[in-house]
Amino acid sequence: MDNVINQLQQLGFSEYETKAYIALLQQHPLNGYALAKSSGIPRANIYGVLQKLEERGAVVAINVAEGVVYSPIKPDDLISRLASHINEVLAAAQRDLKALATPINQTYVQNVQGSDQLLEQARELIHRANKSLLIALWQPEAVVLAEALTQAQARGIQINILCCQACPQECGGCQGRIFRYRITPDQQTHGLIVIQDDYEMLVGTTGANGTAIRTHQAGLIDMTTWYVRHSITLAAIVTDLGGTLESALQPETRQLLYGIGQGDSWLDHIRRLVENGETSGNQP
Repeated sequence: MDNVINQLQQLGFSEYETKAYIALLQQHPLNGYALAKSSGIPRANIYGVLQKLEERGAVVAINVAEGVVYSPIKPDDLISRLASHINEVLAAAQRDLKALATPINQTYVQNVQGSDQLLEQARELIHRANKSLLIALWQPEAVVLAEALTQAQARGIQINILCCQACPQECGGCQGRIFRYRITPDQQTHGLIVIQDDYEMLVGTTGANGTAIRTHQAGLIDMTTWYVRHSITLAAIVTDLGGTLESALQPETRQLLYGIGQGDSWLDHIRRLVENGETSGNQP
């Protein structure tokens, strides 16, 4: 019941209008006095509420010998009318706002807080894609975004996905060309990158304290695009080298890789991934 009340209020119904309509759905037809009693709406307010519901087309007044009684329209008809009205309002608002607007330079950086909001914004970018998507993600997030990715694939969007978990078997979440290369160890927070049409980007981390940024800034998008592509390339090369990795490196390169780690060397980190069989690739 609470869900229905909240949903109707989000569609513009007042609390009293929502209660009156639901009460009529459960018992109808009713006169104003009976409806006030069954819905808990004060009698002084009930006829104003009914007038609003009539204007919305949510109830109809019926003249009977005893006076006027009210009956609700079917829920399917109500939702259809609301959808039509909302679409008309949205179309008019879009038209009028565009007429008023001057060109907007969309170079902002928007902060996104929380995993749910991050994933919702990722879905939005996927749905808005016209040509291409470049994505890096882990398996749990791939499953959540699976439906949106399937729809994008059906629209003919070119999708390239870096599966950071390197799933040994297809999980069903990823679509398009999938590159299964693990370049980071297991962790509680997972990185997520979604780049739409090389035009807009979402990048952040999921988890209890997930945060992200969403931006149109071309420089940031280019840098992140190259990061994902270079990560795919690095993992593919490391996979091919396997046990010959260290011997294939020049002394200066080994020295460099030993010096850029945190706690241990970056070369040690790469070696562990190779030894544990965690860096693997698949390019369908």
